[in-house]
Amino acid sequence: MSDYQSKTVPVSRGVTLNTLKDELYSLNMRLLLAMQHHNEEAQKNIQAQMTVVQAEIDQMCLGGYRR
Repeated sequence: MSDYQSKTVPVSRGVTLNTLKDELYSLNMRLLLAMQHHNEEAQKNIQAQMTVVQAEIDQMCLGGYRR
């Protein structure tokens, strides 16, 4: 499991909100799998990736303003 690394999509003109939401969904499924396998290192890595993607979503939705 730890051999597989998701390629995060950098925010640019071509990135859409749907692309970021799909990436977040994929990371969520990977997190659940890591939890089932009790792989704490993978969980931390995936959670860090999820934080980055969520920040990009927040930036797109709120124009950089976070509630």
